[in-house]
Amino acid sequence: MSYKEPYTEQLRINFLKYTGKAFQFLPEMKNPKILDLGCGSGLISLELAKLTDGIIHAIDIDPILLDKLNEKVEIRNLSQKFRIQRIDFLKNNFPNDYFDLIWEEGVVHIIGFKKSFKECNRILKQGGFLVLGQSIKLMEKNEALITECGYELIKQLNWPKGCWWNEFYGPLEIIIKEIHEGKKPNLFEDINKIEEEIRWVKANPNDSDCAHYILRKKIEGGE
Repeated sequence: MSYKEPYTEQLRINFLKYTGKAFQFLPEMKNPKILDLGCGSGLISLELAKLTDGIIHAIDIDPILLDKLNEKVEIRNLSQKFRIQRIDFLKNNFPNDYFDLIWEEGVVHIIGFKKSFKECNRILKQGGFLVLGQSIKLMEKNEALITECGYELIKQLNWPKGCWWNEFYGPLEIIIKEIHEGKKPNLFEDINKIEEEIRWVKANPNDSDCAHYILRKKIEGGE
């Protein structure tokens, strides 16, 4: 997904309602330490900052996107709530049992499910939560890793079927058509890549169905 494109980021805002819905299923946490894994330009990070009084550790490997997040945080006067770092997640130096909540959307499958699950388990407190926004198809293939890597599945919240098309790629296709017809200026750095993604979603409609998965790190010798 081309989230680096400024216009696609505006469309991606449509999905924040699913983020908020998933957050409602978490227990109340006072001043939690939260990791936004693969934060990009910070759409999820800023949403989490609205939903909690905790500290948001926002990490990514892309310095341009992190600069955008820093700008947004400064404009909103939220610097006290954020710790923004350029970090390769698998090479992080976070302590063991550090975070109360780790949140990711569309990142773990790039890093690798097993590696990500294990590293998240290391830095999560016992009983802490890992929330994933992922493809249902990919999660079904990696379902066994949930237990294997020390978690229990608390809740699966499916996004509406077809929402990627209805709320993201459908509107994009209309805009691109208008660009080709000369009705609008080209808003994209890489319009060919966007068109390729649109064709893929059309050809594989079920593969784009997503859900939020709320996982809880098992407590040793406990629940």
